[in-house]
Amino acid sequence: MMLTLRAELRVAAITCERLRLSVRIFGFGLEHYGPIAAEADRLGFDGLFVPDHLVAPLEFDASYPYRESGRPSFVPETPFADPFVMLGHLAAATQRIRLGVGVFVLPLRNVFAVAKAAATVQRLSGGRLLLGVGAGWCREEFDAVGARFDLRGARGEEMLEVMAKLWSGEPAEHAGRWYTFPPLQMSPAAPPPPVLFGGTTQPALTRAARLGDGWYCPPASLEQALAYRGAIDRLRIELGTEHRPFRFIARVPAPASRGSLLTYAEAGLDDLLVEIPRDIEELDARLEWLRRLAEELPDGFLLAAA
Repeated sequence: MMLTLRAELRVAAITCERLRLSVRIFGFGLEHYGPIAAEADRLGFDGLFVPDHLVAPLEFDASYPYRESGRPSFVPETPFADPFVMLGHLAAATQRIRLGVGVFVLPLRNVFAVAKAAATVQRLSGGRLLLGVGAGWCREEFDAVGARFDLRGARGEEMLEVMAKLWSGEPAEHAGRWYTFPPLQMSPAAPPPPVLFGGTTQPALTRAARLGDGWYCPPASLEQALAYRGAIDRLRIELGTEHRPFRFIARVPAPASRGSLLTYAEAGLDDLLVEIPRDIEELDARLEWLRRLAEELPDGFLLAAA
């Protein structure tokens, strides 16, 4: 009771501009994404995130880094949309909510195709894209498409450099370790989206602190999330990037509730992500879960409903 009261008081002291609450949709039939996005937009959620995997190998090493078993929380039959196609679809179904991919396995793809897809979402959404990127963990997925698994983090960094040039809409050329091309142009231009890094290894955290506009937390306890934030804060000071705006998006374990959200807010985590429970199967029930959560929250967690 005392914890909840302290959290309530702390929430009251945080401005609406600082508190953000986003929704992650994962494992649902693709036809459910549009109605859920429209309702989250209407209710005042800050952002909506979709996941990414290109293929799911039927057999792979137990190397998923965010569960003790080493096995991910999906099976080969779990539906994954192409993130940029889906976000373009959601842009048409919404007016205000930010549209994110959490996180896109960047070095698995062709840099020009990614740049074009991201720019298209930016233009269609009016600049609402949040580009979460990660190096990836599944070697077998890279092998399946003929992409190199080694040095993927450094390759992803160069991809971001190339994409920034292409998004300018001006003639651009590049000569790097992995990508070299003569002057060319990609049109139309698009505002560079904020780049949120994923991953919890030391190179991933350093990359986020050095290059990122934010960090997208994987499944983690409150204590782990605070430890990651502390590590990134220290790295940003060491690297001299602490003056730049930075989003630290903490994922609240499912099922999220008023109590768990207030606990995270009291701990100083004010940019939060919730996931609609996957054991809720019907669309109407999923929308109702979202509405109930919104109704239970104190003022300041959500923007004014449209």
